[in-house]
Amino acid sequence: MSKEKSAPSAVLGWLSSLKLTLVLFFALAAASVIGTLLPQEISLPELRDHFGPAAASLINLLALNNLYHSMWFRILLLLLCTNLVACTIERLPKTIRLIRRFQDPFDSQKLSRFGLSSSIAAALPIEQAQSVVESAVCEAFGRMCRIESGRAGGLCPFCAVSETGRWSTLMVYAVHLSVLIVLVGAMAGSFLGFKGAMNLPEGETSDKVMLAEAESVTELPFALRCDKFEVSFYDTGAPKEFKSDVAIIENGREVLKRSIVVNDPLTYEGITFYQASYGTSLKEAKIEITDPDSGKKTAMTLPFRQPVTIPGTSDQLMIDEYEENLMQVGQAIELVYGKQGRQSSAQWILIDRPYHGNRIENYLVRVTQTDKARFTGLQVKKDPGIWLVWAGFTLMTLAIGLTFYSSHRKLWVCIEPDKKSGKTIVTLAGRASRNAQAFEEKFEALRRGLENRLKNPHASHEIRGHKTDKKGTE
Repeated sequence: MSKEKSAPSAVLGWLSSLKLTLVLFFALAAASVIGTLLPQEISLPELRDHFGPAAASLINLLALNNLYHSMWFRILLLLLCTNLVACTIERLPKTIRLIRRFQDPFDSQKLSRFGLSSSIAAALPIEQAQSVVESAVCEAFGRMCRIESGRAGGLCPFCAVSETGRWSTLMVYAVHLSVLIVLVGAMAGSFLGFKGAMNLPEGETSDKVMLAEAESVTELPFALRCDKFEVSFYDTGAPKEFKSDVAIIENGREVLKRSIVVNDPLTYEGITFYQASYGTSLKEAKIEITDPDSGKKTAMTLPFRQPVTIPGTSDQLMIDEYEENLMQVGQAIELVYGKQGRQSSAQWILIDRPYHGNRIENYLVRVTQTDKARFTGLQVKKDPGIWLVWAGFTLMTLAIGLTFYSSHRKLWVCIEPDKKSGKTIVTLAGRASRNAQAFEEKFEALRRGLENRLKNPHASHEIRGHKTDKKGTE
């Protein structure tokens, strides 16, 4: 039975350990450095172009090109959440017990063992000494709470405590909570959100977003239509501003019209559209193919990404890609040749340099005309956890500020008669969780003031005593 009890305790101890916290923080820091240095959300072909086949395969296997959406990064975040919860479960009850120990029994001997303590022999009776002490302590530290002599062990006729900032010890748990809120928001964005791109030609409507991390397509709950795209340039030819006039189409009707410009995105139903780029798309191209053996020329019209059968054959041609400036040599189309019973082949065909190596299979290819349209490039992002992240950071800022700028200060007072000398002994002891030097200076000032008043009976009539709360509560 003891082993069964010890197993959960061992697991909780491991999950709440500082070593695990440090390991997780270092792992997340290292991952963040990798995510900063390594380009994110790029495809495997782009990785091969940048790093070569072997390195690209390793990066893709470890999901380093999409690090913040990878399963292992999510597991690290989940472990950190679990670690914070376990730390709180283990330590919070102890902290609450310490906070509630406001009226613990004590006596002068116990107080004298404090690192910060002092005893004053007063020439006043206990009642007058009590009035002087109450007045001075309330003025310097705040309200005092009397502890009944029975609860103080019956050793001290007058025992009281003055305490400030008792709840400041809980601020560290507020920081824990804020970190948890940030992590939950980050995981909500990672699991429930997405980030992708949409290239939308003028006059066209689409509800599909290409996701970079999965190289897949997701559908929006509404459609976006690009009514107009404008771009202006500086004298140097660099783009000055590009703007997209778009409309939101929902259930077949237009519900919103807006312009999207750089740094002024459009947000609808939690999905944000950012103006990211622009370019030219190909609608269709007219080509001429020549059979070098017979010299026969055939004209064809190829819509973009639609296969067309070569007249007189069962073979097909299709335009799969279009580049405005392929490898700095001009416009080009990627032509795919399909033949029954054989694997398709592809070849880039230069538009501005006809017959300059423009060949696919046994045909020479020349592009005679292109029908193009300008498109707007939009970055599409959905992050349902962003408000949790902002709320968490706000709470974290407040909690950290309160943690460092608030202090739990406690002052104990014991007044009792000395049977040998017949004098009244006033014992003070104090403790502060932060800024101990300032507390010590305040304690010393109180001690000097009390020593002066208690040893000078003629000054006692000038003191206006503050009534002590005898309920023993704040």
